[in-house]
Order: sequence, then structure tokens, then C-alpha cells
Amino acid sequence: MMEHASDQALSATASGVLAALWFTWTFRHSGPWTRLLPVVGVVLAGVVVAVGVLVAVRSWPDGTVVTGRVVSIYVAALLAHGVLTRLCTGFVASKYRRAVAAAKDEDKAGVTAGKSRLHLIPTVVAISTAVQVAVIANTLDVPVLYLGAAAGLLAALLAWPLGWALRTATPSRYHRSTAALAHPLTGLLTGAMLIGTAVFTWLA
Repeated sequence: MMEHASDQALSATASGVLAALWFTWTFRHSGPWTRLLPVVGVVLAGVVVAVGVLVAVRSWPDGTVVTGRVVSIYVAALLAHGVLTRLCTGFVASKYRRAVAAAKDEDKAGVTAGKSRLHLIPTVVAISTAVQVAVIANTLDVPVLYLGAAAGLLAALLAWPLGWALRTATPSRYHRSTAALAHPLTGLLTGAMLIGTAVFTWLA
């Protein structure tokens, strides 16, 4: 059992918020027959957040590790993490952006140099999300969240081979590229991992 129920609830709430963001992003990259999945994910994430906030508020008087100093450290870590993620995604996209900037206006739409690297950005952000879960685990002293962080790394890495497997198993007339399948899979797997982490946090 965790020392403070409020910290447990805050951990679940944070996981729920991250899951909602991922499912919302996934909706834009899903096909017409798979958009129900991220919608269900957003609803589940909303329930997790609502319950987490309610439990945190009700159990707050019982104690928490959250202090002004802890909040300050977490905000500093969050900002540093955000900057690092932005630098990483910027590096991945840099070749394509330079090519677009160097091309004439009428040729910008046809630029392909470095464009394939853009498909790696969701994977980078998913890995970044797993790191964020680990930061939350350290901040709130919730060791079980480290398992969620490990699961997040696994989800980020599995999306591409799963995308390839789906592409090869799909009839040719319905074929989509591996990248087109890996994008929504990254969001769905990461979101599902975060929901699972929130539930497991409550059960642990």
C-alpha cells in the first residue's frame, strides 16, 4: 500500500491527463473505421481524471508528499523535459525544414528530403512520455509508476513492428503505409499504457 492515498490519486490523475492527450492526437491519425477506439480512450481517461481528482481532494487532509519545494522541483524538471523533447523533435525534423526553407515556393510541397524522418516524431514523443511518467513516479514517490514508464517505452517501440505486421496482413486494396499505421498505434498503445498504469496504481 502507498503511504498517502492523495499521492496515489494524483499519480492516476496525471496518467489520465497524459492518456487523454494521446487519444485526442490519435483521433486525427486514425482511419474512419478505427476512430471509435481513441474516442473510447478519451472517455476512459476522463473518468480516470475525474475519479482521481475527487479522491485526491477528499484524501488530501490525510497527508501528501506534495510541498512547495516538491512542486518547484517538479516544475523545473517538467520544463527541462519539455525543452529536451522539443530539441529532439526539432533535430528529427531539421533536415526536412531546411529543405523546405531552401526550396522555391512552388516547389515546397514536393520536398521529400528528410520527410521520412518526420514519421519518427510520435515515437520520440512517446518515449518522452514514458520519461515523464518516471519523473512523476520520482516526484510523488510512487514506485509502481516506474513499471508504467517501462511499459510506455515498450509501447513506443512496438508500434512500428505492429504497424508492419498489420500492413502485411491487410488485403492490398486496403493497404496503408507502415508509418500511417504506426502513428495511430503509437497513440493507442501509449494511451492504453497510461490508462493501465492509472488503474494499476490504484490496485497496487
